[in-house]
Amino acid sequence: MSAHLAPVPTSDLYTWRSGIERLSPGKSPCPGLYGEQWQKTHAAMLDFLERFGAQAVELGWTDLDLFSVHAQHGTIRGDYCGALVPMPGPVEFIDADRISFGLLTYYRTQVGNPHPRLRGVPIWAFKG
Repeated sequence: MSAHLAPVPTSDLYTWRSGIERLSPGKSPCPGLYGEQWQKTHAAMLDFLERFGAQAVELGWTDLDLFSVHAQHGTIRGDYCGALVPMPGPVEFIDADRISFGLLTYYRTQVGNPHPRLRGVPIWAFKG
């Protein structure tokens, strides 16, 4: 009998960047994220890593906090998605508990469910 092992969250900028760069902006990595929406999300993720990646690592954000998707259903299960999937727009600021996209703010912890992204996989590890 084999046990299902949950992914271990990482806070490694190199791993994040190489994971996103391996994904083609022209090919959806998972269900629920297609075409122009995926292209914009991919570009915005790279922009986030350039502008805020080192700060995110210092603040303790992980790959699952930021880039998580459901292991079988991708972004169709939004409750498994990290802060940057799909990317609603450019990030304006980041702190230890939240990421601001202007009028929208993503909170890392939520009352009653402190780490829902721990159940997903990084978008670059999606196998379907």
